[in-house]
Amino acid sequence: MSAPTRRALALVLLFGTSGCSTALPSWVPFARSPEEASGRGVAVPRPMSPVARPRGEVDAEALYQLGLSQADPTSPARDYRAARATFTRLLVECPRSRRDAEARAWQATLTDLLGREDDAHRYAERVQRLEEERKRTKSAYEWLKQIDLDREPRR
Repeated sequence: MSAPTRRALALVLLFGTSGCSTALPSWVPFARSPEEASGRGVAVPRPMSPVARPRGEVDAEALYQLGLSQADPTSPARDYRAARATFTRLLVECPRSRRDAEARAWQATLTDLLGREDDAHRYAERVQRLEEERKRTKSAYEWLKQIDLDREPRR
């Protein structure tokens, strides 16, 4: 199994086994130093480490990364419809995530791309039908031409 496939599978398992939440976990509201925890210093919140991110952010990030891998044209897991569904799921389940704007942009882009792919598919089918009709018309023309030659008076 290739690395991108394993990564996509890990992301699927990660977000599939957890739900999005906008609430911070009670056990990690902010990263605190030992001095702050003992009450000796001024409690100044520090940015959280990636490990201590809220569960909803982790889930949103996992969904976002999965959507990116599905939308990547060079990826073996490329599936534009699934990518659009993944970004839609991210927007529904994690509406206030930090990836909200990017997910909306990807969703709009993939919607447009899928619409153009559907148009291209319809045009390809129409071209194929017209080509078949051209062959039938040519065959009928050849047949009529032969009948005309057969009916022509001989000199």
